[in-house]
Amino acid sequence: MIDRKIETDVLVIGGGGGGLRAAVAAHDTGAKVLVLSKGIVGKSGLTQTAVTGFQVALGYADPRDNPAVHYADSMKGSYGLADGELVEIFTREGIDAFKDIEDFGARFDRDSDGSLIQRKLDSSQTYARSVKKGDALGTPIMQALRRQTNKRKIGRLHEVFVTKILKDDDKVAGAVGVDFRTGEILQIKAGAIIIAAGGAGELFPVNSNTPDSTGDGYVLALEAGADLVDMEFILMLGHAVLHPRAVRGVLFTFQYLLPKGARQLYNSDGETFLAKYDPEGSNNPARHIYARAIYGEVRAGRGSLHGGAYFDPGSVTEKTLLESLPSQTKYLESFGVDMTKPLEVGVAAHYMCGGIKIDADAQSTLKGLFAVGEVSGGPHGGGRIGGNSLTEILVFGKRAGDAAAELALTQREISMDLKQVNTASKSLLKHLKEDRNGKRPNEIKKNLQEIMNENVGVVRNENGLKSAVKSIKKIISTDLNEMSLSNRERVANYDWIEALEVSFMLRLGQVLAGAAMMRAESRGAHYREDFPKQNDSEWLKNILIRKKNEVLEFEAKPVNKWQFG
Repeated sequence: MIDRKIETDVLVIGGGGGGLRAAVAAHDTGAKVLVLSKGIVGKSGLTQTAVTGFQVALGYADPRDNPAVHYADSMKGSYGLADGELVEIFTREGIDAFKDIEDFGARFDRDSDGSLIQRKLDSSQTYARSVKKGDALGTPIMQALRRQTNKRKIGRLHEVFVTKILKDDDKVAGAVGVDFRTGEILQIKAGAIIIAAGGAGELFPVNSNTPDSTGDGYVLALEAGADLVDMEFILMLGHAVLHPRAVRGVLFTFQYLLPKGARQLYNSDGETFLAKYDPEGSNNPARHIYARAIYGEVRAGRGSLHGGAYFDPGSVTEKTLLESLPSQTKYLESFGVDMTKPLEVGVAAHYMCGGIKIDADAQSTLKGLFAVGEVSGGPHGGGRIGGNSLTEILVFGKRAGDAAAELALTQREISMDLKQVNTASKSLLKHLKEDRNGKRPNEIKKNLQEIMNENVGVVRNENGLKSAVKSIKKIISTDLNEMSLSNRERVANYDWIEALEVSFMLRLGQVLAGAAMMRAESRGAHYREDFPKQNDSEWLKNILIRKKNEVLEFEAKPVNKWQFG
């Protein structure tokens, strides 16, 4: 059933910033590298959508800033759950990562004297340390990484969906996937695999992610035998435009306008409300507090017409808007949004704080399987301060590439298990074998999104989480088995691809709901209204998730205590 066989030293799954940085490092270490992406390698993924900043403790804005302060801010922002060793690594090595990306050709905003401009997003940062390029920060980073991969002629395949990690005893051996465009089933032999497949925003109806963010990477690792960690922590932002529908979910980072004199967020009664939801009483709190505050106002009947709150971009001048948020302002205006009038902004799923548990080399608990970026777990714990994701992908992208290449080049010959290959191929093709009359993939996906939004979203409770687990289990046992496709062709059948994606999404939904049900407290990006307090005496722990005998196993384990320096 295999249509094409490919061999490489290092396989990178994901063509965004983390994947490309890992690919460049692995190539420079001497390995043969192949990058696969569900989209277009180097032009898809989430890095290109980054707008808030690139956190690096250079000390230009304030000489008191340094990696130790950055570390302290990041650990506080993780609510004590981040792996301190990983945080020290990316806060220390972020400076070199910044220099590397500039050497690769990225350019960031500077003052007339040549000094880098660094700004402060919110109260999660002690000092201004976000390096920026207008308000489209991901663009120069992706442009630089594309140039480097092109320069090195690194192999790549576009529109490929990897559905199975293959193993040789206790380590990875390769993968099986499908080429969307040709319908070919691919078998890829590799000595090391780096998953850089991004997040899972598509689990929720309103999200800031790209449509291919369906959480495949987490499930690939879980099914292969790797541990996941901190999966209950989903960063929800209160910065998504809700209306008109054409721009629903688009982020507008109005926080940058507050120091410029912009009016604070307000409800339908015209009242500001953020300070009463923030434990520290700030009117510009950490980002996830915005989501909880807006949710609370909507629940109390003080929400906007489309279920959010109001921000008035007209409270600053047009010049300030175009200087501070040029691309975001122009983008919204291109859809007919009047930026002189109040905007409705609301909650959108933005970032998975947990993921595949990694060590200092970004290797998972499965030998030869590495993870970089949003799909990895450990660097952020219970929350992520703005701008740390870019620092993390560049630091751990390089580390993963170096370590994966070294492992692939020094290990013994890989053995491919044909039974695994055949099982993976049959699983890929099963939806095409029979003409079923059940629900279409998009219907099942919409149902899952509603379940997740209602029960595993901004505010959670035991009854809702139990309902989510029960409902998802029922969908898997009934709707998934009876799912129907528009056609049974293999070439360019995107209905087939969506069927494969929704299978992964349902499994991931079980993971998120299960972890959230186990954590009987509120902490960071996880809020339980039946346990509204943070409980350090019992829950200063990470929840690890693994698959054992086809059953999900959840284990609470004390955090890795770490002292900076």
